[in-house]
Amino acid sequence: MTRERVLTLKTLLTEIEGVLQSAHRRKHGKSAENLKALFAFAFAIASAEERAGTGDSLLFPASFADYLKAHTFNHFDPDAVGDTASRHAVGHGAAEADSYTQIRALQAILTLDQFAFYI
Repeated sequence: MTRERVLTLKTLLTEIEGVLQSAHRRKHGKSAENLKALFAFAFAIASAEERAGTGDSLLFPASFADYLKAHTFNHFDPDAVGDTASRHAVGHGAAEADSYTQIRALQAILTLDQFAFYI
């Protein structure tokens, strides 16, 4: 079971960037200026509000974007990784072995699922 958690997190957390870039290109005809701009989620929030017709929708609430910025896509500091399984720690091979939990794998699956509804 541990192997599946590692594969899920390594695959989904790094592929989500590609999913977001693809959606951004479809909407704006080009990729986001940089990763910082992409992971600010302004595009995602605007797309969700446009699709839902309101900013109060459960489609992609701003609080979810805040969570993603603070945890899943937060700034990578190789000296302060801790027990995080953020996209950067996982992608750089710096995540601790015990951070590959079933809960974090499910969070990655649900994050991708959430994106599927708004893009």
